[in-house]
Order: sequence, then C-alpha cells, then structure tokens
Amino acid sequence: MIDSVRLTFCYVRRICMKTISYTEELQPEYKLPAYYTTQYPDGRFLFFDIETTGFAAAHTTLYLIGVLWYEDNSLHIRQWFNDDGYSEGDLLHAFHTFSKDFTHLVHFNGLGFDIPYLRNKCIAQGLEDPAWETLGQIDIFRLIRSYKNLFGLSSMKQTSIEGYLGINREDTYTGKDLIHIYQRYVAKPNEQEEHLLLLHNHDDLLGMPQLSVILNYTMFFEHMTITNLTITEEEQSLHLEWEHTSASYLPKRLAVSKDGVYLNAAGQHANIWIPIKDQTLKHYFADYKNYYYLPQEDMAIHKSVATYVEPDHRVKATKATCYIKQQAAFIPCYLSDSFDCFLEDISSKQTYQTVQSLLDAPESLQQATILAILKQYL
Repeated sequence: MIDSVRLTFCYVRRICMKTISYTEELQPEYKLPAYYTTQYPDGRFLFFDIETTGFAAAHTTLYLIGVLWYEDNSLHIRQWFNDDGYSEGDLLHAFHTFSKDFTHLVHFNGLGFDIPYLRNKCIAQGLEDPAWETLGQIDIFRLIRSYKNLFGLSSMKQTSIEGYLGINREDTYTGKDLIHIYQRYVAKPNEQEEHLLLLHNHDDLLGMPQLSVILNYTMFFEHMTITNLTITEEEQSLHLEWEHTSASYLPKRLAVSKDGVYLNAAGQHANIWIPIKDQTLKHYFADYKNYYYLPQEDMAIHKSVATYVEPDHRVKATKATCYIKQQAAFIPCYLSDSFDCFLEDISSKQTYQTVQSLLDAPESLQQATILAILKQYL
C-alpha cells in the first residue's frame, strides 16, 4: 500500500519517461524471506514486474516497469513510467542499466510472460544483450504451480496466492482493467489515473516478498532439514513427529491425506500418521535361479542350504515362488533400495516394510523416509 507517512517520493523527469522512487521502512512482513538467503546465500535480488496494454509485444505498449530491492536495511521501489506512450526505449534502457548490480531477477510468471515480452521489445528497440538476460531467474509461479491442489486453490494467480496467505492489497484493479485507464491517461494525463496505474504495479511488487513465503512450502517438501524426530507406534498407525528450520516455516497449516497417510503441519512443527496393517506378506528374492522352493513349507531357501533337503521335497524356484513369508505389522515402503520390501504377491505394485525395520533404522534413513513420503503429496 502506498502510504505517504511511511514512504518518501521522488519524481525525476527524463525526456518523456517518468521515474518514481519509494523507500519503505522494513516492516517484518516485508523482510526478505529466508528462502532466498538459504538457496542463494550470496544473491542480490531484484524483484520486478511490468505493465502492458496486451500480450503480444509487437502490437501492444509497454507502459511501466517496476523493480523492488533491499538496501541499507530498507525496502526500495522504483518505477519507470511511459507517461506519453512513446517512451518504451527509455524504460528498457533504464531497466537494463539498473539490473547490472544484481545477481537474480525475481518475478511471478516472468518466464511465461514478462521476460519474453521484454526480449521482443528489446529486439524492436535495437537494444542488444540487455544486462538482465545474464541474471539468474527465480520465477515464484514456476516454483509453486505444482502445489495448486495441495493448497486447494482454483487459480495460481498472484492475487489468489495473496488471498490464500491473507495478504491484503489496496489496489482492486486487474491488469486488463488498467489498459483502458492507461489509454485515457495518455490522451489526457491526470494524477488520479496515474495513481491507479502506479498503485497496481506497486502492490504487485510489494506483494512479491510477502507471497514469497509460499516458497517455504517447496523447502518443506523438497529441501527440509529435520530435527527432533520421534517415531511412535500407536494402535493403528505409526506416528512420525518432527521440527524443521525457519527456511521451511509454514505460514498456513497444511492438513492433507493421501492413500491413508495423514500430514498435519504448521509453523516449524509437523506430524505424519501412517496406517499399520497386521498381515502376512512375502519377501521375494531377485536371484531366483540360486534358490529352491519347498512346497510343503511354502518358502524358498538358498541352494547352499537346499542340499540338506530331500530332492523330492524341493523344486527349482521360479520368480513367483522365490519368497519367504512373514507375519508382522507393516507400513508402505517408500525407500525400496534401503529396506527389505514385502509384497502380497509377485504381481503387486504396492510394497511394504515392517514397522520394526523403520523403528530400528538409522535416523538418516528415517528422515529420508519422511522426505520420500512428502513427495507423494506433490
């Protein structure tokens, strides 16, 4: 929100382009999220957003480029405004020059729209090798779009995610709404419509650091550091409880279930309950040619031991008969390369492991199991 009490304004006229700068006090909700400093510890980040009169660069006008960055314990916003409809080149050169001091561009669906649009505009304006092309790209939308169903959202637009996180904005217009406002403004400039045009871009920029906490969910599901893990065998489920670092802090509670496995997580605390099945399952040996099957015992034994069994009590094992059976408490097996896996029969796709095998496993394997379970939700 543009607040005249907390912001300082500076208007600088350059030919026709208008440059507007704001300095915002660094309120807690605007601090650079831990995701960026964790994933890119040496990064210097430039958030940016553009406003245009349409999608096709060849037939529309670029009328605003806005950037946000952190410096001297403050949050800064700068907007380059094409206030006469003919200053696209000025905007592009200003953005090119300014971006040289940064290592990463941060945007929302910039790889889908903003970057290709600017690239085409630079070609049209004869601006070769813009500096921002060499920066690392962090597209918030691309990083979290696969989480749409997990969040229960019908849309992954920036305003939808802001609503999910409880972020409020002063601007109520869409980019489409502002096209006609800009066209009227160019024909007859006035402060009221200029304010609306700048406000929309300003709120998009200011919203990006705030909604960036949504990236903590990617840290939680894909890069989490687990601490204080406890595993408890309950009556009908195995309860895994743990804490995690601030980089994967969840601002809004997740309570989801998949295939009977229930996840409940908020803040830096999480729980998973895995259903337990008491049953008899089979563990199959891959090298069945080295085994004999004992029909009476309904089990396979290695050939080195089979020499002690009467020949009429054993037969060569096949893939389907090369197994041993075990009655135990089982849970689904998520790391088949790390645990002995059991099946209902040779054609079964679902694999299981004993509860005891996870309880007895090193903590590194227990943590790896949690991360493997979490991937099932994505």
